[in-house]
Amino acid sequence: MRREQLQEQIIAATRPSLAGGEFVHSCSAVWATECSGRTPLMLRRRALHYVAITNRRLILFRAPRRRGRLTPSNMLIAKRHPTFRLEKTRRFSPLLQLLIRDAAGRRIALEFRPRDRKVARELVTMLGEYSRQRRADPR
Repeated sequence: MRREQLQEQIIAATRPSLAGGEFVHSCSAVWATECSGRTPLMLRRRALHYVAITNRRLILFRAPRRRGRLTPSNMLIAKRHPTFRLEKTRRFSPLLQLLIRDAAGRRIALEFRPRDRKVARELVTMLGEYSRQRRADPR
């Protein structure tokens, strides 16, 4: 599937869940895994997922099997940016890895290919803004 077609599918699958005034900033394919238990991250099995970053939320989709179309039912996570905390950013040649933690304490590793690093940088910027706001305004 071409890159433009993939982006169109991600946006089409995201559109039904968008709230008023919410829009998709960027989207791409990503390798992802949940980091739980004692198994080192290096040995964890990754799976292809699709990520959409809106102005309010991070949305993660499970990739459909065998050339299937991406639908809203493939949605795994759709949470607001403040519920995530960026733990670590690493470069594993050629991938860029982001480790994030959600409000429930679940750690998720997202690995972006070189052509999708712009999307990873946008996510880092979004999550970084909210973490700075949290530090400045502790309630």
